Parts: sequence; C-alpha cells; structure tokens
Amino acid sequence: MKRIILFCAAALLLTAAPLSSSIAQGQAPTRSTVIKVNVLSPFAATGSGFIEHAFGPHISGQVGAFITGVSVSGVRFDGYGFTPEVRYYVSDYKAAPAGLYLAGYGRILNYKLTVQDKDQGKEYKATYAPIGAGIAAGNQFIFNNGISVDIFLGAGINGGSLKVNSGTEEDFDTGFLNLLGSGFRLRPGLTVGYSF
Repeated sequence: MKRIILFCAAALLLTAAPLSSSIAQGQAPTRSTVIKVNVLSPFAATGSGFIEHAFGPHISGQVGAFITGVSVSGVRFDGYGFTPEVRYYVSDYKAAPAGLYLAGYGRILNYKLTVQDKDQGKEYKATYAPIGAGIAAGNQFIFNNGISVDIFLGAGINGGSLKVNSGTEEDFDTGFLNLLGSGFRLRPGLTVGYSF
C-alpha cells in the first residue's frame, strides 16, 4: 500500500509540469517556491515544515515533514511523517502558488511507542506506521515582501496496525492510536513562510 501511494504521488508530480502548461497559459509566477512552517503544530508537541514549488500557473507540488514526541495516557509516542501533496490553484488572475486551491495528499507516518511499567520495572515497546490519503482546500497569500500565509483544511483516512515488540497489545492504550493515526482525520493548518 505504501508503494502504491508513493508511486501515485510521484506520477502526479512528474506529470504536473506538462499538464499545467496545457491547462492554462497564464502569467508565470515570479515567486515559484515557498518554504513554510505550520504554526499550529507546537500545540500538539510537533514540529512541521513544508516546501512547495509551482510547476505552472495552476499546478504545484508540496512535500511536508513533521517530528513529534508526546506522552498520552502513559504511552510515549516518538515519530515522524511525510505528506506529499499536489495542488491545483483555481484562479485565472493569480499564478500558483498564490490564491485558492484544491489539493490531494498522501500521509506516511511512523511512530515508536514506549510504556514504562514502574510497578514491575519493565519497559514495553511497539511500532505503529499508518498510511493514508485525503483532500484539502485552502488559500495561500504571498505578499510583496515574500512572506507567505497559507490556511487550509483537509480530510482524509489513515490505516495501520500496532506491531508489539515487547509486552502485549493490552500494555498500550490503543484508543489513542486512532487519535494519532488510524481512521478519519481532519487536517487543519496555518503556515507562515517565505517565497522566492
């Protein structure tokens, strides 16, 4: 499943440049690349950043990455993830990567879980690697000084299973796995960055 998602994302990115020139003959963007960070991520003990590049007046590709380290109900989650994304900018008056857009994205996540059983002096470990896909809509503003602000909301589905390395599945609060990975997910974001 991971290979299928990665293959689809790569195929979309490779076809984006020729497709975008045939879709619209708008003005080429003066600032075609944006580097940005999600300012909402620290509220979830996470750091995430993105790089986006416009391949034409309406099409861009973006890759996001995050790292996290949070404890929930005695379970320590350390992990990282990647979000490849293809965006279609709908305006005929603004060139990508500015304006309203619709996007399709993939999610590749990887977590290491640790539980400390202080009563028995034991440590239990597991891995959890859900993958998924979704859609998003947003608006990216790029100001004359190069500062960018991107606000978006996405919805998608992730799936994965817990692989226990030591201990049993009962040692891990699997209800919180749905919060961090599997099932229907909303993906809100507010990024601030710089375009060049």
